[in-house]
Amino acid sequence: MTHPVVRAALLAALSLPPLAAASDLDGVLERLRAEIAAVPVDDPAPIDTVLARYRDETGIDLQIPVAGDSDAPLPALVRPANITPADWDAVTRYLRGTDAQHSVPVEMGELSLSLLDLDGDGQRDLVQSAYSGGTGLYTQVDMLRRDPQRGFVVPDSLDPQRPWAQGQYGLSGRGSDQGLYWLRIDGVSYIAYRDGDYYGDTLLLNRPLSEDPRERSPTTRLKVRYGREHRLADPVMHVDGEPLDASATAIAADRRLLRHIERLLAALTVDGDGVAHFGDEQGRCPVPAGTDPGETDLWPWRGAGSYTFDTAADTVIRSGKQCYSATLIALRSSYAGDHALCCQLWLYRGPGEQAAALDLRSRRWVSGVTVVAVPPQGE
Repeated sequence: MTHPVVRAALLAALSLPPLAAASDLDGVLERLRAEIAAVPVDDPAPIDTVLARYRDETGIDLQIPVAGDSDAPLPALVRPANITPADWDAVTRYLRGTDAQHSVPVEMGELSLSLLDLDGDGQRDLVQSAYSGGTGLYTQVDMLRRDPQRGFVVPDSLDPQRPWAQGQYGLSGRGSDQGLYWLRIDGVSYIAYRDGDYYGDTLLLNRPLSEDPRERSPTTRLKVRYGREHRLADPVMHVDGEPLDASATAIAADRRLLRHIERLLAALTVDGDGVAHFGDEQGRCPVPAGTDPGETDLWPWRGAGSYTFDTAADTVIRSGKQCYSATLIALRSSYAGDHALCCQLWLYRGPGEQAAALDLRSRRWVSGVTVVAVPPQGE
């Protein structure tokens, strides 16, 4: 006979909901945390590797041509063979009823739609993506719930500071490192949003069309920290094959300087907050003769930053009588390309006077994956 205490424990265990039950967002987040932490250290994109295992392949994609002219009629729409008449009726009703081709900002003449069941009610919902361009090269993504009577509708407002709680996302193609993923885990649909930089990635998991507000606006997310390693690439030319200019060529010929830089890079560390440190961070170079009086107090000499890169660390590099302000920079988003070619070391011999941009060969690995709180304003 089973002991009463053991029997009670067994019954309690059997009554627990499965890991990916619709209300168990925290359980799924913990599963992803453990899997990302277990990815081999030589994997350059551990989040993508793990999320690829759960990619939702049930969606049906549509490309709707649209005209920029506000008076242009909706183009003729022909139902694709892979879409049921009921789903197609809902799509055309939405396009005609909301005038989506004119109300959604679109620069490239095309509205991208996807049909997939996001709330688990057995009916396909709608994902609408539109490239709106602008300085940030933005893409706007909206998720609309399928209502039997009203068709595709915008979810009820939950928190204006967290548009993703209503299934609204903005992705920047310039000056960002972001990704949006449609996942299906144990038959349940999830949306994952990744936002990253040199120091790490955050991953927010939610179900924007769920009836449970806790799943639409979660209070926790994953924080993935990376270890970093850098070394000088071939100093004779840039990694893209472009030759160095005269100033950079002179620096590339200074073998003592290059050896000093290699030693500094080899000693680079990333602290618990994900901030990189190397070399003499507190020192500074003498102000060169002839410097504009208004710039004598500027340090580091790299000047203002840019949305195209992160400034990961600053230091001083000396070679003989020459002193350089050095900045380790990490190119962002489409500017980064291959993770191995993410970074450069910029040397300045005076305020705003760049002497060289030395290409680096880089490696990164996961140094920690933790569950952290979502900031109060969803930032």
